[in-house]
Amino acid sequence: MKAIALLLSVGMVAGLAGTYLAEAGVPLWVVGLAVLVVLAVPMVAAVRADRKR
Repeated sequence: MKAIALLLSVGMVAGLAGTYLAEAGVPLWVVGLAVLVVLAVPMVAAVRADRKR
């Protein structure tokens, strides 16, 4: 449950930051890559935590 909450909160932050980055003139592919990296970190951590149990 904690991992899902963390993932959702990070996703919301990434979505909001993505709009500001795009508005600032950052290319869309960079924004997309940044959002994917930010979302991948908690997902990988959650998968690793589940494997260790």
